[in-house]
Amino acid sequence: MGLYRDLLKRLDELSFGFPKSFVGADLALIKKIFRPEDAKDFLLMDKGYQTTAEFAEKNGFSEEIAREKLERMANRGLIFRRHRERGDEYSMHPFVMGFLEWQGGRPDEAKDWLFPTAMYMISSAFGKRMTQTMPFYRTVPHHAEFVEGSVIKPYDDIDAMLDKHTRFAVGVCMCRLMDSIKPKNPCKHPLETCIETDDYADFYIETGIGREITKEEARAILAQGEKDGRIIQATNSQEGENFCSCCACGCGMLALKKQFPGPAGALWSNHYSVIDQTKCIGCGKCEKRCTFGYIKFNPVNKKPTIDQQACLGCGLCVSTCPTKAITLRQKSEDKLYTPPPTYDDAMEIWERDTKKNYDRFK
Repeated sequence: MGLYRDLLKRLDELSFGFPKSFVGADLALIKKIFRPEDAKDFLLMDKGYQTTAEFAEKNGFSEEIAREKLERMANRGLIFRRHRERGDEYSMHPFVMGFLEWQGGRPDEAKDWLFPTAMYMISSAFGKRMTQTMPFYRTVPHHAEFVEGSVIKPYDDIDAMLDKHTRFAVGVCMCRLMDSIKPKNPCKHPLETCIETDDYADFYIETGIGREITKEEARAILAQGEKDGRIIQATNSQEGENFCSCCACGCGMLALKKQFPGPAGALWSNHYSVIDQTKCIGCGKCEKRCTFGYIKFNPVNKKPTIDQQACLGCGLCVSTCPTKAITLRQKSEDKLYTPPPTYDDAMEIWERDTKKNYDRFK
């Protein structure tokens, strides 16, 4: 038991952490995912990236034994591996995005950890933590041309973000997979929508978590999501290492935004929708298209209004408007948000803010 308690403490030091569950679901979930030997070896790792040689030297192993331990954990989706000139590098990654999503490569064991994961989410403060700092995801418009009168930032342009990368993979959306176990009205959107790039794409392909796709296939997956009324979101970094097309019925991240209003809401997007009432014909299509109900149809003047404070700036209402009465507007300069350069940088921000606001074991 002490081994797993130590593991819980270590996991709570990463990114948003791993807060306690008031029904003990945190311990139950971790024991489903980490075998005792995994927990022991995970605790031997330092923060940051390390090679086999560095891990071996720190712990007094031979490089052969060190590699066996690190490779076992990487191939089980417990730690991350990337390839560099100095050799393969391994790192501890947090619960989200990290070892939770990487359990998608173990579909035969899903029955063992899906329900405990759902129990953990509803019985801990993990979700609330994610809304009290920079959000995990950012909404990126599918069409840069929808933005009026401004030069769109490269990290707000889905095409520019995809063009930064050379390798792509797609895997199962963990939010939607968890939603699939609901007894009533599970999300019916496709499961395979979580797109990874470059180092993460390599990791997904090599460990069997996902399959290799081309950049054109990645664009097609996102385009299909836009047609289905799903919102394109990217990892909160300028690089955008991960993309998914998310929906109100199955996305845990978007559900948290509504459930726990907090600082994250203002940083979700650099855009909001604007309606030109002189062009609007009052057809109501935009109201139906807004999956979160931020557009309301006024029965008196038969025109829609938008809650621009809550608007995600996704552009779904823009693409459905028959008279082109809706556009996306960039926020004022003082409210524009510049995401951190990489996902590694984002994890440091989440870790800093979470440590400042929460203390798990006192």
